[in-house]
Amino acid sequence: MVAVPSIIHRRTFPIVLATFIILIAASCARATPELKGQATRSPASQAITVMTYNIQQLGYPNWIADHFEKQRLALIPETIETFAPRPDVLVLQEVFTQHAYDFLLSTLSEVYPYHTQVVGEDCKDPRWRSISGNCRMSLYKGNSGLLIFSRWPIEQQHAYVFDAVRVSKTFDFLARKGVVYAKIEVAQNDPNRLAEPMMLHVFGTHLQASAAEHDIRLLQLDEMRRFIDGFEIPKDQAVILAGDFNISSIDQSGFNDMLAHAMAKVTLEKGGVGSISDSTNGYRRLLKGKKAEGRADLTLDYVLFRRDHLQPMNKPKLQVIDFKSSVAWRGDRLFKPNVELNDLSDHYPAIMQFEFSVSD
Repeated sequence: MVAVPSIIHRRTFPIVLATFIILIAASCARATPELKGQATRSPASQAITVMTYNIQQLGYPNWIADHFEKQRLALIPETIETFAPRPDVLVLQEVFTQHAYDFLLSTLSEVYPYHTQVVGEDCKDPRWRSISGNCRMSLYKGNSGLLIFSRWPIEQQHAYVFDAVRVSKTFDFLARKGVVYAKIEVAQNDPNRLAEPMMLHVFGTHLQASAAEHDIRLLQLDEMRRFIDGFEIPKDQAVILAGDFNISSIDQSGFNDMLAHAMAKVTLEKGGVGSISDSTNGYRRLLKGKKAEGRADLTLDYVLFRRDHLQPMNKPKLQVIDFKSSVAWRGDRLFKPNVELNDLSDHYPAIMQFEFSVSD
């Protein structure tokens, strides 16, 4: 009788020990996810590519100035689609004509199903969440030519028309120039990731032209900054500014003014071509003739990011793309018949590839 408990103890001890080990392991397992997350989690990131492009669709009658708009426009969408990586967001300028707007919507919709309206086309258009600034309809003023395309949903679109403008030889005063704002909900790289949506705030603009109007451009940048600040965008969200700023990259003082008034940053890629290039852009040479000879490359078109909001994880550099179609078009002009060209605008597009930290 005395031996029985001993036998039972020897037989049950391994079971008890195994049970104890299982309980300890289960307790550790419950704690493991949190500990691993704190120790081994690497920052999740989202790649975003933004391109700005002045496509020069002015709508002038041919008897005033023939800019071969239909020939060039027809080749722009398919050329954009050859980019690698393909831009996620397009910020366009000088989309002044209804034909250009309709054509871009019909040809880009598969890749970029979301878009804003053109700023200044209709100062009472209910599709805008808000329209502010000096947006007044008149017979002698046209729209701004500004709009944004996105492959991700645009949650809100807002328009602003500049108060600061000056009558000049560039006829800027005939356009309702300003700012287009798209609040974009970014679809993150991993569709299975359970995370808060990443909000991207993109502001497009086209500042006053002419080298003599630098003071007006700075006033417009001040208006743009106040417009952006008015939305009280959370500091942990990215704010991108893109467009034709009409401020030369080789004018260091003016360039620094631009960054200061915009509260923004940009690093230019060294070497390469400028967004305004008389040396490599055959279309510009066709337009300007002998005036194009000997002019240095410079950049007027930028993608910037606000320095007081979410900063990119990488060190992005602005790249100007020598944007040419694989298909030539003909530019027939007096004394220059049957010129074959591959350039699609008097500007080249500028592009920046960002990598932002996102919630995992």
